[in-house]
Amino acid sequence: MVTAVVGTLAGAALVVAVWSSVVLTVFTPRGRPTRLVRGVVRAFAGPLLAVAGRVPAAAREPLLDLCGPLAVCTVAGIWVGVSSAGFALLEGTPLGEAEWASGLLLVAVIATYLVQFSAAYGRRERLVARLAGSVCNPRDADTMLAVYLRTGSRDHLDSMFAEWTGWMAEVEHSHLAHPALTFRRPAGDLDWLKAAVIVLDVAALIEALAPSWAPAHTRALLATGTRCMHRLAHGLCITLPPIPVSLQGREERNFSDTLTLAGEAGLPAERDPVEAWDVFQDLRTGYAPHAYAIETRLRYDRVEEPDEVGD
Repeated sequence: MVTAVVGTLAGAALVVAVWSSVVLTVFTPRGRPTRLVRGVVRAFAGPLLAVAGRVPAAAREPLLDLCGPLAVCTVAGIWVGVSSAGFALLEGTPLGEAEWASGLLLVAVIATYLVQFSAAYGRRERLVARLAGSVCNPRDADTMLAVYLRTGSRDHLDSMFAEWTGWMAEVEHSHLAHPALTFRRPAGDLDWLKAAVIVLDVAALIEALAPSWAPAHTRALLATGTRCMHRLAHGLCITLPPIPVSLQGREERNFSDTLTLAGEAGLPAERDPVEAWDVFQDLRTGYAPHAYAIETRLRYDRVEEPDEVGD
C-alpha cells in the first residue's frame, strides 16, 4: 500500500515537473531559460566547442551547427521520456487515464516549440541578410552612413534604427530564453554579431558627431544594443575588464577619415574631433568588445577559400 502511494506521488511529481518545464520554456520564458534547457545546452556546447578547436577548419562549422538542434531535440526527448515514466508509475490510477491526452498535447507543444525556435532564428537572420547586401564588416559602417546621408534622409535613418532597435530587443529576449539559438550558426557570411556592431557603429558615429541632428531612435538603438550584448555575454559567462578603447573591426579605419567622409556626405559637425572620438569610444566600448568576445566564444571564424593562382 505504501509502495503504491509513493509510486503514485512520484509519478504525479514527474508529470507536474514536465509540464512546469514545458510551460516555462514554451509559453512564459520571461527572457531566461529553465534549468533543464540551460543544462542541456551547456552539456552539448562545452564539448562541441572544445572539439571544434582541434578539428580542421573545414569541419568546424558543420560540427558546431549540431549544437542548437541537438539541444532542442534533447529537451523535447527528456520531456517525452520523463512524462512517459511518470504515467508508467500512475498506471492503474485515475490519473493514468490521462496519458494519451497528455501525450498528444505534449507532441503539439513540442511542435510549437520547434516552430518558435525556427521562427526566432529566421527573424534574426532575415534582417542580417538584408544588411549583408551592402556591408561586410564593421569598417563599412562609415560607408553605410555616408550612403544614407547622400541618398536618403534622417527619416530613412530613423526607420532603420527603429527596425534594428526592435531586432536587438527580439534577439536579447529570444536568445536568453532559448540559449540554443545563440549556438545556431549564421546563415550567411555576415554573422549577426558583426551586423549588430555595424548598425550600432552608425548610430554611435551620429551621436558622437551630431547629437542634435541624430534621428529619434539613435539613443534607443544604442541603449538596447548595449544591453543586448551585455546580457548575452553574461549568459555565456563572459566577463570583460574595463576597456578604454575599442578598435575591434576598425583597426584599418582612421577616425579622421571617418570625420572627413561623414562631413563630405552632409553630416553636420557639432563636436570637435577630440570630443567626438571620446564620445564614440565611450559608446562603442559598451557593445563592441562584448560582441567580439561572444564571437570568439562561439568560434565565428569563417573558412576562407585559398586564392587560385594562374600561370
